[in-house]
Amino acid sequence: MREAGRAGGGVAGRIERTVFEQAVKDLDMEQQESRVKMGKLMERARNRDAEAITELNALRSTTIDLYVRATSNFATSFFEEVTLQPNEQAVYIHTFRNQVNVRYIGQDGDARQVKAVKAQKQVFVDMRELTTDDVVYPIRDINLGTDVNAAAQATVDLSYDLANKVDVDAKTLVDASIGSFVTTGAKLNRTWIPNDRIITGNLPTTNLITLSDNGTGANQSNKFRLNVIRAIMQYCNTWGNIFGGPLKPTGTILVPAIDATDLAFEILPTGNTFNAVAQAVLQDYMQFDYMGYRWTMVPDVTIAQGACYPVLNRKLGDHYTKPSMDEEFVETDRRKNIETRAQMKVHNFAVPEPWRVGAMRVVYSSVYAGP
Repeated sequence: MREAGRAGGGVAGRIERTVFEQAVKDLDMEQQESRVKMGKLMERARNRDAEAITELNALRSTTIDLYVRATSNFATSFFEEVTLQPNEQAVYIHTFRNQVNVRYIGQDGDARQVKAVKAQKQVFVDMRELTTDDVVYPIRDINLGTDVNAAAQATVDLSYDLANKVDVDAKTLVDASIGSFVTTGAKLNRTWIPNDRIITGNLPTTNLITLSDNGTGANQSNKFRLNVIRAIMQYCNTWGNIFGGPLKPTGTILVPAIDATDLAFEILPTGNTFNAVAQAVLQDYMQFDYMGYRWTMVPDVTIAQGACYPVLNRKLGDHYTKPSMDEEFVETDRRKNIETRAQMKVHNFAVPEPWRVGAMRVVYSSVYAGP
């Protein structure tokens, strides 16, 4: 009886496998038929068959792009856009005013003479050509007879890649402008030349601000906090009006995305005492009013953890472009069934030494490892 049972079970197992294998074959055949039907349907729609277009439109297609973009805005935040004509070249002229002593005239009626010599230094900005790599893609599918040109182009975005490279250059130049100011040496190479009445000890010596309470010990923190905003205000106010107007924050701060919510940890939703700043942060920790300014945190995935870049009301430099000389190159070789595409942009950035005061970096964490 047991042998018969085993024999019967073996026959049943073979039957089940046969049924399963046949089901898989049927499924593969159905999928193949579906692909063929879809190909024919798309071909009919391409030939403007009204019924095919209607049937195709009944399908809802969702395309998922796994490529994530680095969206940053250093170029627009820190540089003034300047459009040049094809025959124009940018130049900066560095100069400084001669300070003349003012004194009472003596009884002899004489006064000292000062020879005024206007020192100048010209700095020319050479334009550069920024170009993408050549992108090569097929024009048509010789098996299905369809035109795959548009589909191939959809896998690349040359305009974004070019704009992204421009912003990379902008951030690199911002980082290169952070550090100690030049207050000695040749006068035309200095960040500023102060009037004799200015107490230079009142002025900042650098635009790299590192908070003194960074760390993990008692009364220390490695989070983005209100002390960052106080440091920004301190940096701006110490300049007074020596540039003809006050240096002020715009309220926008580019913050590492990983630190964007840190400010929420500084405010505890407890206690009965009304605190306007705490209430504002609790309502919207990404935008709030403090010390007379509306502060907006802008999360940026291109900034290293532990430091931020406040945007001030004075631009760091200029971004020169010549749109009339930008080009897109398209070369089609139908014999080889390929098309090559590339883009080129004519531009350059410039940061005059005295304008470096218009940018700053605040380091608020001991784990910060650099740009």
